[in-house]
Amino acid sequence: MRKSVHLTDCQRAILVGTLLGDGSLIETSSKNNLRLQITHCDAQKAFVFWKYEAFKSLVLTPPKYQKQNDAWRFRTISHPELTEIGKSFYQNRQKIVPKGIASLLSPIGLAVWFMDDGAFHRSGGYLINTQCFTIAECDLLRESLRKIFNIENITRHRDHNGWRLYIQVSSAKKFREIIEPFMLKEMMYKIKSPVETTRKLLTFAVRMKI
Repeated sequence: MRKSVHLTDCQRAILVGTLLGDGSLIETSSKNNLRLQITHCDAQKAFVFWKYEAFKSLVLTPPKYQKQNDAWRFRTISHPELTEIGKSFYQNRQKIVPKGIASLLSPIGLAVWFMDDGAFHRSGGYLINTQCFTIAECDLLRESLRKIFNIENITRHRDHNGWRLYIQVSSAKKFREIIEPFMLKEMMYKIKSPVETTRKLLTFAVRMKI
C-alpha cells in the first residue's frame, strides 16, 4: 500500500493546514515512518469525517469515537512522504513553522488551519490561535500571509499561553473571501458574527412562520 499510494497536491495542501493547526505526525512502533493523526471533539465530528475522506487513500479504518475524551480520531498508515514533510514541521519532536511556509500554504490549507484554530472576534476581525509557536514563528506566519494572500493588517497579540494572530477588521473581508469557499457548512460559525447568525435565524423563522 505504501508503495502504490502517493500524496496528491490536494492532500498536501490540506496536510499543511492541519499541521499548522491540530493535526500531528506521530511515530509508529517501528519508528520507520510517520503517520498522520487527526483528533477533534464530538462537536466537530463532521470536520473529522471530511478530513478522513480527504486522506482516505492512506487510512485503513474510519474515525472512531473516544468516549473518554468525547472526541473522534483516525490515523493514516505510516508513509515516507509524511516522514519527509515531518522533517519540515518538526524539530526535536516539537512542532515548528517551516521556514518555507510561504511556498507551502494555499487557500484550502489556510481554510483548514482556520477551521482548526481560528475564531471570529467580537471586534469584527479574526483570531488564529498560534500559542504553540514561538514569537519568531508567529511573525513568519504574519509575513507569509501578507506575501501569499496580500492580507496586510495582521497583528500579534499576547495570550497567557503564548501569542495569537489577529486579522484586523480592515483585512477581515479579504481573509473571509479567501477561506469561505473551502469552509464546511458545519464550521461556518467560525467566520460569522453572532449578530449575523441571529439575523439569518430570524429570517428563517419569518419564512417558516415560526
